Amino acid sequence: LVLPGGIDPHTHLQLPFMGTRSADDFLRGTQAALAGGTTTIIDFAIPQKGGSLLDAFDTWRRWADPKVCCDYSLHVAVTWWSEQVKEEMAILAQEKGVNSFKMFMAYKDLFMLRDPELYAAFEQCKETGAIAQVHAENGDIIAEGAKKMLALGVTGPEGHALCRPEAVEAEATLRAITLASAVNCPLYVVHVMSKSAAKVIADARRAGKVVYGEPIAASLGTDGTHYWSKEWHHAAHHVMSPPLRPDPSTPGFLMNLLANDDLTTTATDHCTFNTCQKALGKDDFTKIPNGVNGVEDRMSIVWEKGVTISAKTHHQAVNFNIFEGMVCHGVPLVTISRGKVVYEEGALSVTPGHGKFIPRRPFAEYVYKRIQQRDQTCTPTPVERAPYKGEVITLTSREAPEDSTVETGTQAAS
Repeated sequence: LVLPGGIDPHTHLQLPFMGTRSADDFLRGTQAALAGGTTTIIDFAIPQKGGSLLDAFDTWRRWADPKVCCDYSLHVAVTWWSEQVKEEMAILAQEKGVNSFKMFMAYKDLFMLRDPELYAAFEQCKETGAIAQVHAENGDIIAEGAKKMLALGVTGPEGHALCRPEAVEAEATLRAITLASAVNCPLYVVHVMSKSAAKVIADARRAGKVVYGEPIAASLGTDGTHYWSKEWHHAAHHVMSPPLRPDPSTPGFLMNLLANDDLTTTATDHCTFNTCQKALGKDDFTKIPNGVNGVEDRMSIVWEKGVTISAKTHHQAVNFNIFEGMVCHGVPLVTISRGKVVYEEGALSVTPGHGKFIPRRPFAEYVYKRIQQRDQTCTPTPVERAPYKGEVITLTSREAPEDSTVETGTQAAS
């Protein structure tokens, strides 16, 4: 069977996060992608709150260009809001090949945006012809839930799942869709992890909203029962946000929605950390670096099972694979990138820098054709009616409405 090379639209290679850096850099991560049949990734340039989006974009390009073995592109995260951010979004869309911006509704005091900031960012996405992406979780509820878990003495990885229940993801998903719909901005919900959030997206799509849902290899291939493992390192290696859900029927449910187009794409949120890095949170789950593997496994996960997956035989830099022991039969034998065989019979033959940056144009027709149709058909129009000519009261004091006067024609009666 010959397939086009896969596109993984959600990776975090070489990401500085939670005091450390993800284990797979742009060399190892893209080698792993090729071994898994993926020939293009889209990573995220993420500025710190208050930082320049343009500087972050340039930094990620500088990290990636000399190392990438497959083609890549970049989303850019909006982690704060100002006129500077608004202007830089326009420059990135018009001049730098960026047509997607990610906003966080979680990670309070780090990346999280409030609703008015989200609304403004969505407006600018539409103005510049970009698609808005959201990490959909209620950051305020999570912050309070984490405090509660720690106060109860729940310090292990299970606390991560307990303070981020499905409702927290579903509420934020609905809120993001509501805000984006008010602006008529296309919305892409990254890493859909729960039945509840998936149902919200499916309902919105069936109602005609321009929204896309992204389940990932982890949510399609495993579940959150691992958080209650007696082995701390095993549980910790499954910590990601939103968390995997303990309901073991979740992967099948998400796969069914993906099959009928209620969910749209598959990605990985690939962000690996070795055990010694995860151990930063050995006594406090809020300090466990969030992230799991998937860039090498994704295309196999969506096929039936047949070939055993193992960290020992894969090309990712991490020493733990959340799909360890899973058997898949849809595995690549040969991968071709840019006209060259780069992977064959388990061996890579590719040099750093083989991959190229892929600029993406604004106002992508697949997305914005529907947005333009909605603008034409859903724009409200005023009701034509005769002017009102009756009495109108005049409020003289907010605190004393009884002091108001009533106007009759041009005369006021008190």
